[in-house]
Formats: sequence, C-alpha cells, structure tokens
Amino acid sequence: MADIAHLLALLFSAQHKGEEALSIVELYLIDYPDNLNLLITRVLLERVVDGPAKALVTCKEVLIPLIERLSGGMPRDDQTFLPYSDQWTSGKFQLTQWSDRVSTHTTASFSGSTMGTLPAESISESIDSAVGCDQSNWGAQAEVWYTIADVFLSDGMLPDSQKCVDEVRQLFPLSHLVSYMNGRIREAEGQLDEAEQQYINSVTLSPRHVPSLVALGRLQIDLGKPLLAEHYLTEATKAKPDQFEAWHHLGVLHQGQENHQQATECFLTSLRFESTSPIRPYTVLQWKI
Repeated sequence: MADIAHLLALLFSAQHKGEEALSIVELYLIDYPDNLNLLITRVLLERVVDGPAKALVTCKEVLIPLIERLSGGMPRDDQTFLPYSDQWTSGKFQLTQWSDRVSTHTTASFSGSTMGTLPAESISESIDSAVGCDQSNWGAQAEVWYTIADVFLSDGMLPDSQKCVDEVRQLFPLSHLVSYMNGRIREAEGQLDEAEQQYINSVTLSPRHVPSLVALGRLQIDLGKPLLAEHYLTEATKAKPDQFEAWHHLGVLHQGQENHQQATECFLTSLRFESTSPIRPYTVLQWKI
C-alpha cells in the first residue's frame, strides 16, 4: 500500500502538483512513519512547496532520529554535528527562527527542483551497486545523510552540506556519489577546477552515472571547453534519453555556437521530458511481487 501511495505522489509531482503530492505522502506516513523512501520524498517535496528551511526542520526532527535507530539506537553526540550551524547543534532548530528565510525563497517549479539535485537512481541502490553489497542499514544511513546534504546545499549552507557528505564517505569511501557531491559543493564555492576533478573522479568510478555526466558537461561549457561539454552531455542522453537537464545544456551549448536549429530542438526535447518528470525517479519504488 505504501508503494501505491508513493507512486501516486510521484505522479502528482510529475504534473507539478506539489501540494497534493505532499499531502498524500504525509497521510501515508501516519501508518508508515519509518518508511525511508516516503520520508525522503517528503523532504524533497517540502523543499519545493515550503522552501528548504522547512525541509531542514523535517531532517532534524525525523531523519536524524532515524539515523540514530539505524546505527544501533544510540543518540549521536553533539560533537558529531560540528561544524553545523548554531541552530542545528544547539537543539534550537525551529521553523519560527527560519521564517524570514522561508519567505525570501521563491517556491521553485518542479523543473528547478530537480535540476542538479539528487542522482537519477536511488542513493542506496547506487551505493550498493558501487561497492557490491546488499541493501543494509549502512546504505540507508548513507541515503539519509545524502538527502540532508542535498537540502543544505540547496539552501547555500555549504559547510553543513560538506559535513553530511563526510558522513557518507565514512560509510562508503569509494562511492562515486561522494565525489559527485564534493564536486557540487566545490562548484558552489567557485572552485571550478576542483569541481571538475571531483566530477571526473565520479565518472571514473561510475562511467554511466548520469548526474555526474550532466554536471561535468555543464561545467565544461562554463570553462570554455565545448567539445568536452558535448561529449559528456551526449553520453548522458545515451545513458538516459529522457534526462531533460542534459538536453537543456546541449541546447545552451548549441545556442552559444549559433547553431540555432539544433539548440531549438534540444530545448524542445528538454521541455517535453521535463514536463512529465517526477521529483524522484519511479525506480525508487521497491515493488514486492
């Protein structure tokens, strides 16, 4: 039943009906309060509907206690969270303290919510395939930390995001997702050369990791390397033909080269795929037959 509800929520998100999708998730979390998949979807929907500050409150109140249970039930020492922001470490992380920040965020469209955020596959699935292990508490913990890192990054809280990525690295030091997320943080800091190297590391570890290919291709445009940009973005569309971000950046590339017909075709393809893209891929659903 939870997967059916989850599918319905994803379908609503693909129709840009975020509030309806969030209502469905919250309703079914009453009966399935520890369903990790639903909790992560809730956080991502909250980020779009209410802003990242609200999503961070859910991370604090729901996902961190879940990590404590997954790691054996022992509460995490406050030192573990340093150098998190004062609102986080002091236990005073309340939505009322963030109301001004919430109001300053323009509610993103779903096209904006998925641009450059979570990878196209489930985090746990990606980590498991990378290290050759079965689904485990470690994979679940890594998925939670990755989600919190992504929300911190979307709110510009880079040191906090880095700390969460470091938690993933301690669990799975050879995961390409660690390099991918490090690349996003370095890029947000303006360290483009270091970001490029991190994305290359990610693609080296997982050559068909589409978000890394897209990020690397987009970055090559900014670095003035059009041939490499086209290579990586084309590889992304081959690996996942409906990856609208890759088509969008190919359009940007062709437009910069004054190949207007090709640019128009790429932009139209991107819009077509984006208009039916859910906030998370349908592959995160874990159907049991």
